[in-house]
Amino acid sequence: MHKELTVNEAQSKAITHGAGPMLVLAGPGSGKTFVITQRIKHLITQDRISPESILVITFTKAAALEMQQRFRRIMDEDFYPVVFGTFHSIFFHILRQVYSFNASSIVKESEKYRILAEILKKIPNNQVNQIHIQAEDGSTSFDTEYMSKVLSEISRLKNLGANLVSYESEVCPKEEFLQIYREYQLEMRSRKKVDFDDMLLLCRQVLYEREDILKQWQKRFEYILIDEFQDINPLQYEVIQMLAKPQDNIFVVGDDDQAIYGFRGSRPELMFQFQKDYPDAKQVLLNVNYRSKKGIVENAGRLIERNKDRFAKSVMAYNLSDDGVRVQSFESRAQQEENIIALIRQYMNQKGANYQDIAIIYRTNINASDLADRLMKEKIPFRVREKLKNIYELPVALDVLSYIRYAVYGNDIQDFYRIMNKPVRYISRGSVPMHRFTKEELLYANRDKEYVRQNIENLYQQLKFLGRMSPFAAVNYIRKGIGYEEYLKKKAKEDGGDFCQVLEQLEDIQKRAVGFSTLKEWLEHIENYENALEQTVENEEDAIDIVTMHASKGLEWKVVLLPDCNEGVVPHKKAVTTAEVEEERRLFYVAMTRAKENLFIFHIKEEDNKKKTGMHLPSRFIKEFTKT
Repeated sequence: MHKELTVNEAQSKAITHGAGPMLVLAGPGSGKTFVITQRIKHLITQDRISPESILVITFTKAAALEMQQRFRRIMDEDFYPVVFGTFHSIFFHILRQVYSFNASSIVKESEKYRILAEILKKIPNNQVNQIHIQAEDGSTSFDTEYMSKVLSEISRLKNLGANLVSYESEVCPKEEFLQIYREYQLEMRSRKKVDFDDMLLLCRQVLYEREDILKQWQKRFEYILIDEFQDINPLQYEVIQMLAKPQDNIFVVGDDDQAIYGFRGSRPELMFQFQKDYPDAKQVLLNVNYRSKKGIVENAGRLIERNKDRFAKSVMAYNLSDDGVRVQSFESRAQQEENIIALIRQYMNQKGANYQDIAIIYRTNINASDLADRLMKEKIPFRVREKLKNIYELPVALDVLSYIRYAVYGNDIQDFYRIMNKPVRYISRGSVPMHRFTKEELLYANRDKEYVRQNIENLYQQLKFLGRMSPFAAVNYIRKGIGYEEYLKKKAKEDGGDFCQVLEQLEDIQKRAVGFSTLKEWLEHIENYENALEQTVENEEDAIDIVTMHASKGLEWKVVLLPDCNEGVVPHKKAVTTAEVEEERRLFYVAMTRAKENLFIFHIKEEDNKKKTGMHLPSRFIKEFTKT
């Protein structure tokens, strides 16, 4: 980043802006935090504005804390009572005055899931049986991924201020969603709890109904500054407009090209609405990128200019180096991983190199978990900023591992329960002894069923054969020799499931077995895998960062690697409409602009991917920024 005392013309205009509204378009690496903190200083020291009357709003606690610390470093005195906070923290302070809320009034995330689980149990099975998970003990739980989507949609509905009756759910049938939403809200009220979204709704209601409170807070905060304005949702915008009146000293900083949270209800078009709502607002573009080389800035610029609904911008790089971007294709994901490992080793051989200089940015966590497994084997330190999905916890993985564990150890009844009828062998649960048993005991328990006895003999012969194999061969034998893959295919056809997705998971599991000599060695690695993933989240030592594109926003590294840049991955296969593809393009733009010195973009030509909806093709985004 540039020296803090260096101020370019655009930054100066923003910093010295006086009263009234202003929109600051701040692209990646343009010094928006510098501008905001310097503007606060200018308001206090030059315009003689009382620090108590300045409110600075960010979207996360971490961003608010960083902004506050940056501000304190540039001031001569240690303490100035400027208020730094998130939307939720500010709205909570307003509500606490009316409702006497305290910290315990806010529902915890785990409690939200428990409430939703109780609600789902009341819905007829024929409507929600796709989300039931029948446990071995006969109890019923619910798919946490499905529950997460439902809770996200409840949040989205509230943030959009949408009408419940007319709202069309993307997760479940309309009537089912109506029932879930209403019962969720009733249960929250009965527990005297609110979630973060309720705080926005209640705050708007209070400010509309209590003019005395509205005027009190309007008088308290005469100057309002908002960071990351492109992430604002309609409800937040409405409340902030109320608080900013009558002076309208509202200073917003954002970049519509980095609006990537549409799924949360954010609406980047509100940046255009800001111009209509405040026709006299001044506008300035922070047009110098101090972070990235010219080559990176120009390539990213060619990509994002393909979006139609955006502010036109001409951004220059402070670092005039034309290099920095390299696009490369690989025949397989394994070859891609080999190249990533080689790049890391090569970089770390340089003087002064640190692992923390490097980020590997994926579109989703599912893709990221593949490389995490490989880095563990290579003993390359890494940390993840979000918990990665553990592929070994998928149902197909649990089945495969139960086969292998039982073949190796033969002593876990739960493993046997899991595999005994996959494929179907007609072994009844009641005929299996409750304690550790031998093959002979199991045969005796089924002495009156000759066809079952034959199936048991075959199973034990398969397990004996399986136990002598290498991990890769063992997975292949389970799939093809034992008939597990054919069983999954028939089951998917009967249940209407996605066999292609299951097949992809199986292939991924088999690839992960490569490099392990024995089944015991692989099982030991898997046992330690979950603990290792947990530790990498908190690891503060020098380590490579593995992040998703969403989580990379606001961060920067010297070297950035973007693997799996294929159609169907990015843009995601679910992005169909123009608006969805444009958000995917913004997401890719965010990932590209995290790089300061070197940006590597990889895609895979793997033949197997040709079966999967064109995912062997490079992302269209690569062609869009590549010079022809």
